[in-house]
Amino acid sequence: MKLKYSESHPLKSYLVNEQFLKKDEFIDKFNDFQWLELLKLQLSANENQIHCSPSLNIEDDNGNGVSVSIVGELDEYEFYVCYKRPITRKRKKWLGLVEYDFYDKDFCSIIPEQTEKDGLDAFILFYDENYEELEEKWG
Repeated sequence: MKLKYSESHPLKSYLVNEQFLKKDEFIDKFNDFQWLELLKLQLSANENQIHCSPSLNIEDDNGNGVSVSIVGELDEYEFYVCYKRPITRKRKKWLGLVEYDFYDKDFCSIIPEQTEKDGLDAFILFYDENYEELEEKWG
């Protein structure tokens, strides 16, 4: 299975290197991605030049996907894992008196304080369509 791959660079307002990759091709891209070099570039740029944190993204044909970003300082950084998928959640209205199911087709969990390995694990679970474990860890 191939998923749509893209990269987000701090000084570019658009996605780069968009292509469809198999799991092993993606793992090579992930391992070769210049996380710290791009973070250093971001930290040395003027605020008005920065569009995003260095990130890798994959998504399926339905728009569901996983993104991993690096944030922080060069000597103290962390990764964020973002998991986008549809989900049904409980919502309340009328001062909390009425509870109802709300279908959110673009729900995104953003989980900070992750490691580079956590990010790769999230991508692999998505490639393997192991949504149950993905939801358990990053849902």
